[in-house]
Amino acid sequence: MLQKTNSMIIRLFEKYMQDMGYAVFPTGYPEIKEYIKDENSCVNILQVVDADTQTGIDHPVLKKQALDISQTVHGKDVHVMNLIFFENEDKARDIAGDEYMCWFIDKQNYELVMPKDSVEDFYGLKGIIENWLNETASLIESGDMHAINEKLMTNEEREAYREKSSKKPAPVAVTLVIVNTLVFLTSVIIGNIAANGENPFIASGRMDFDLVTNGEFYRFISAMFLHSGAQHLISNMVLLYFMGEMVENKTGSVRFAIIYLVSGIMGNVVSFGYEWITGTRYTSVGASGAVYGIMGALLYLVIKKTEGLNIPIKRMILLVAYCIYSSFASAHIDYAAHIGGLIFGFITVFIVCARELSKKGGVT
Repeated sequence: MLQKTNSMIIRLFEKYMQDMGYAVFPTGYPEIKEYIKDENSCVNILQVVDADTQTGIDHPVLKKQALDISQTVHGKDVHVMNLIFFENEDKARDIAGDEYMCWFIDKQNYELVMPKDSVEDFYGLKGIIENWLNETASLIESGDMHAINEKLMTNEEREAYREKSSKKPAPVAVTLVIVNTLVFLTSVIIGNIAANGENPFIASGRMDFDLVTNGEFYRFISAMFLHSGAQHLISNMVLLYFMGEMVENKTGSVRFAIIYLVSGIMGNVVSFGYEWITGTRYTSVGASGAVYGIMGALLYLVIKKTEGLNIPIKRMILLVAYCIYSSFASAHIDYAAHIGGLIFGFITVFIVCARELSKKGGVT
């Protein structure tokens, strides 16, 4: 069983009252918590005191605090209810004095104690408190600290926590980063052994228009896993990991793998077509087409407002625009493969995920 604390119970109550529409009112007495709710024709005030942890609070202090608050409200009736939490009932009774608008909460047994001469209800407050007591008793007795901490969060904090907790491992993205890195290290070793001339490992798998035309179509795939240098590798792998994790979490591993491979292959096909149409000839390597495909997929997911992807559309479009600009502005960049990968990533995620996204705002 979770060992409950006074502060935890009071904090849970405060958060619950805020969820119920009660605002916290600042007071000149740190020992007193004030909750106020405007009920159109009147203002209801709940004064909360923890009898076991606070000192110096008694009936006259509560009366003065109620008077101070009532003077800040103009044109409406003010109703005040006192609520005293206790483990020591005698101390709680001393604080209440002869105040009939006072209820007690037994923190040991999670019970609302209402004196015989007290009001039967206070504008629905009795039901609110009893619901909270039932929820809190079950929650604390369960010992589930994750659930307790979530209860204490604001709506924004709770949403961020749930989003973080819902993230799943991205095995395909991680595997692709490892594979690309191992292939690069292998190419470096073989290149060092060869010593002179072109790296035979790179030459055997790179995109080459003439060799592809002669039937070496495997290069549409092999070139995706080769990189010209460490900087080339790192820039692609950083984007692959961070964007890939988000996309794989929302599409699933199999769909993510399809998006990556289709984008990379079709990016190289577009590059081949560009060479064929323009008559230019160059060789190229890199996962950029596939990575841009993941970017295109992420753009689609953001546009669809996929649940759990809290990326502003404008920010995502700016990222895509910047990456496209960088492709055209940099020398020795196969921008045709980049653009082709981006387009086919967008199209592929639409094809493989559109139905699930339209139903649930996400894919499982």
